[in-house]
Amino acid sequence: MFYEDTKIWNQNTITFYFLDGTSQQKSEVKEFAKLWERYSGITFKYSTEKPPFFSFKKYYTITFKGKSNESTRGAINGKIRFGALSENKIFRKTTVLHEFGHMLGLGHEHQRLDRPEYLNDSNLVFSCKENQNQSRQWCKENFSNKNKVEVFIESEFDPLSIMHYRLDHITGITNTKIKDNSLSYTDKYFIAMLYNQNIADSTLKKMHKQDLWHQQKFESKVNRERENEIMKLSSYSCQPLQYPTKSKDGRYCEKGFMVIDTNGFSFAGDEFKKCHSSLKEVSKLIKTHPLCQLNSLELKRYRQKLRNDFAEYGNCKRLDSNIKNNQEFFCSQGYSYVTKLNNLIGEKTQCYPNEESTYQAMQNDSVCSMDKLEFSRYQNQQKTIQEKRLKTPYCQVVNKKYKSISCPTDFDYTIINLDIKSKPINNKCFASKHQAINAMGQIPFCQKL
Repeated sequence: MFYEDTKIWNQNTITFYFLDGTSQQKSEVKEFAKLWERYSGITFKYSTEKPPFFSFKKYYTITFKGKSNESTRGAINGKIRFGALSENKIFRKTTVLHEFGHMLGLGHEHQRLDRPEYLNDSNLVFSCKENQNQSRQWCKENFSNKNKVEVFIESEFDPLSIMHYRLDHITGITNTKIKDNSLSYTDKYFIAMLYNQNIADSTLKKMHKQDLWHQQKFESKVNRERENEIMKLSSYSCQPLQYPTKSKDGRYCEKGFMVIDTNGFSFAGDEFKKCHSSLKEVSKLIKTHPLCQLNSLELKRYRQKLRNDFAEYGNCKRLDSNIKNNQEFFCSQGYSYVTKLNNLIGEKTQCYPNEESTYQAMQNDSVCSMDKLEFSRYQNQQKTIQEKRLKTPYCQVVNKKYKSISCPTDFDYTIINLDIKSKPINNKCFASKHQAINAMGQIPFCQKL
């Protein structure tokens, strides 16, 4: 969208003077801005010399100092500031293209009078203030306020425009309708319409298709390089974890990276549960967090303390993998919890991926939190329930030996058929009432109505 108060460039070359910046910063600006050259037909030249004190030609200065990214607009002796460039190269490219769009005369797409209703939500200003760490006034001026000046060239509202603020940055919500990592087709069409009308529509479509392919390759390469950098990070006791790999206690991030210990187990604590997408975030956690500076002996002691801290809660205790409770149930992977007398809580064993989640489940279980009197009543109720389960209309679990059955030592329980003179229903013996009850539940004859 081009506004009436914008001064349009009437020269074939625009010179940019770098006031500061590293060689990498300058190189990236030149590389990314070429996309606007491709469609505007204007040549961008760059200099590290001081800009002229007075010139009939219009030019821009570029600085990398400050705390924000901003640009004056249109054909004036203006300034572009890149003071808050992202660590992520994809978003650095987005920022450069956005600010150069202002330089060519474009205003903010999200501040159009005819913008969609969802952009008028007053909560977006609050979200902007929270997520951008900016003042309410800045958010209102740069996001909420509508530009009421008339336009002399306009298109339908373009949610893909590079001149649209990314709503996931403003609101902190991902999967928004606004995606603008590069120039949209409409951006290219109208910049060509304004500055480079010799480009045929069919040619512009082909160029746009090529750009999409190049952008996809660019993003894939950047993401791959970033992932490789992150995966190289490590300390005495910490390392990054990337999906689909899981920690040995079952934790993972579908998107981004977790930080786990060098033995493959996750750490307790919110900072280690978080999924990180930024190299800076992962690097800071690994380099500065005290748990990431432990040596092998200290890490072993930390793990043991964690196991002890999460072993019991109230009337309950944790059971590790393949350890059976009294009801003969167990978790082949992960952990479960039982009463301190090793009895099942509820109707079936629940399995949890790690010690911390098992401990949290114990904290949330009312049985684990009962006082002595309540727990005593609960245990008596469970005994009554178990006694009732020893018998069905046709079968019964009994503690009795029959001459026709040769039971191993300590296997004293059998299931009898109540219809046929209380004879054993089969030749199986069981070590506990619970085993026999579970087996009886699998015999159709015993369960028939």
